[in-house]
Amino acid sequence: MMKSAYEIAMERADEVYGTNDKDHNSLEIREELKEIMAPFFKEEMDAEGLWHKLEDKEDAYLKEAQLMLIESIGLRNSSEQIKRRKEAVVAVESLKESGNTSFFEKQFTQAQSLQQQYQTQKKQLDEQVKQHLEQAQGQGQNPLAAAQGGNDGQNGMNAQMRQQLAQKVSEFQEGYNKRFNKLIDKMKAEIE
Repeated sequence: MMKSAYEIAMERADEVYGTNDKDHNSLEIREELKEIMAPFFKEEMDAEGLWHKLEDKEDAYLKEAQLMLIESIGLRNSSEQIKRRKEAVVAVESLKESGNTSFFEKQFTQAQSLQQQYQTQKKQLDEQVKQHLEQAQGQGQNPLAAAQGGNDGQNGMNAQMRQQLAQKVSEFQEGYNKRFNKLIDKMKAEIE
């Protein structure tokens, strides 16, 4: 069964905030916020709705809400989902006395463009991989035999090619994940 973005975000939040005395309070706050924010994550409420739900909450709640929103974005989110989180984080930021909305606007815009770059390049990379595999089949090589370590010279080449492609895909993924996580860490540091 596929997990919803909301469930994934909540699990990630639980992992990040394990059991630590200092975090005990933030854990209780998060439990309360899960209820308040569920409609937002389920896309039944917009940033303005969330703003109204949080407008009379103290700073500790606002901070946790922002952390939960920031932790819930990743490269797999659509640009639209990232935009919704941005609107929500900025709305919550506007409730704080020391509000720094332009910082979050900027960071989220970077996150969106990084996500779009990632999607575009991922499509290109997937296409390259597909072409390589089709070419290999067209040349009478059996990719399956190659993957299972066929000992015929041509197949050996093919297995090596597949390995290089797999490595290229994995390095690509890792590079983008690092850049995205850096953005998220930068935003989280601004909240604390």
